[in-house]
Amino acid sequence: MELSIYYKFILTFALVLIAARIVGELFERYLKQPPVLGELIAGVIIGPYALGAFVNDPVILNFATISAFGVEHFNMMEVISEIAVVVLLFVAGVETDVKAFMRQGVTGALVAVGGVIFPFVLGYVITWLIYPEEGLCGWLFMGAVLTATSIGITVRILMEMGKLQTKEGTTILVGAVVDDIIGIVILSVVVSISGMLKSGETISGGAIAIDAIKIVVIGFAVWFALLMIGVKFHRYISRFILGPFKRSATAPIFTLIIGFIIAWAVTKVSLHPVVGAYVAGLMFSTCAEREEIIERTRPIMMFISPFFFVYCGMQVNVPELLPGIGIAILLLVAAIVGKMIGCYIPAKLQGKLSHNSALVIGIGMVPRGEVGLIVASVGLLSGAIGSMLYGAAVFVSLMSTLVVPAMLKPFLKKMPSQNT
Repeated sequence: MELSIYYKFILTFALVLIAARIVGELFERYLKQPPVLGELIAGVIIGPYALGAFVNDPVILNFATISAFGVEHFNMMEVISEIAVVVLLFVAGVETDVKAFMRQGVTGALVAVGGVIFPFVLGYVITWLIYPEEGLCGWLFMGAVLTATSIGITVRILMEMGKLQTKEGTTILVGAVVDDIIGIVILSVVVSISGMLKSGETISGGAIAIDAIKIVVIGFAVWFALLMIGVKFHRYISRFILGPFKRSATAPIFTLIIGFIIAWAVTKVSLHPVVGAYVAGLMFSTCAEREEIIERTRPIMMFISPFFFVYCGMQVNVPELLPGIGIAILLLVAAIVGKMIGCYIPAKLQGKLSHNSALVIGIGMVPRGEVGLIVASVGLLSGAIGSMLYGAAVFVSLMSTLVVPAMLKPFLKKMPSQNT
């Protein structure tokens, strides 16, 4: 592969960040909306299905895949967007008050459970009623798509408005971690059932239950172990891991590198990289160097994180979504209402929060983003859903991400900055 392709991608990288900065600034300054919403819209505008379609080049402003580092179909846009969201969640972890995080553990877990049950049931029933011919696999996968939660956009908004360390912000973060583990269990169960049905096998409830329990136990064990390392051994982390780098003032950068390693490591137990990045940030948030880490890594996050949101917007293919727009809109409403109700009830009852605070948590858990796209892609590749339902799932994943900033901001303005 000729080097000019790599050089062209440098231009794409710059164009994406320029578009993010300009449109984000316009939204913040003139429309009084969070910049992240502008970044998502910027992605829609410059994407390969809009302005990017007029660029006569397979690399610039497109999703061209190339052979790189010995890997076929290496998507540079996707890789950089993943790096961006890992940095974002790492910094969010460092900025989180671990004690407050643990205090909100029960409420966050219940929020996650409620936010999974309601959307799943709604997604399953709606697909079953409108497309009975899709069968059990299709109904299950559309339910699974609606259970997903991608909190990248919510974390960004909470950071920008100074609400990340509030009780509401902490509950959302706890809920998102638990939601990710529950989501993996649901996806694995749905994939297992789909495979059994496709091959004509009898569905084995016992085998599926054992696999689900394994994922839950291993996922929570790894996550909790990493958290406890930070809580119990933060002095040793400061002395032996960060100490050698203090003279050169590169300790904060080294923590970010460790964050990437942990983000990769948790994928070995089927967790999403953002879960590893966030818990890595939590580990270092207990260290004496916390403020220095935030000071040095936050500019990196502010530089790279817009790439992720622009990339999400660039995946919107409006013509492809039109055939199934009816069920797509219905599923979008179900996705929003299901999360809001499912998360609102436990937040209000267990967390003893105000009506406004419970709504903030419900809305904060609404975005499906890349997590919903992953579930939808698995369903399409496995043959469980067709192109029309896949298009509807993509619509739900992206639109649920686009609407959250405007929905969340009015409620966040009513909150105090710190109430943990």
